[in-house]
Amino acid sequence: MYMTLINYPRNITSWKYVSVYGMDFRPCLLDMANTITTLELWDWFKNESPPKDSGYTFWDHPNVKKISDGLEVNDHSGATFGYCMRQMQFIAKHGFDKWNHIIDQQPE
Repeated sequence: MYMTLINYPRNITSWKYVSVYGMDFRPCLLDMANTITTLELWDWFKNESPPKDSGYTFWDHPNVKKISDGLEVNDHSGATFGYCMRQMQFIAKHGFDKWNHIIDQQPE
């Protein structure tokens, strides 16, 4: 079976700065990317989308729980978890390099 491998830097300084609630969100993004790699779920992100009425935050798909449970640090609110999952979906569908150039936030 073919599995998509997503290339992304393992060092957060290579990730474009993203601020969420005034904090550097890159460690959360990298943690989730690493978890998705470990769980081999990049293809799932590439090919599946949550129901429009629930988003990732309220989707009861088993992979959502696997990702949440697999995070090294899970201090997410529902909003930050959903946001992080949407970033991973974009990376899965378009690649890290495109994501890293589209995110347009600077340190506050």
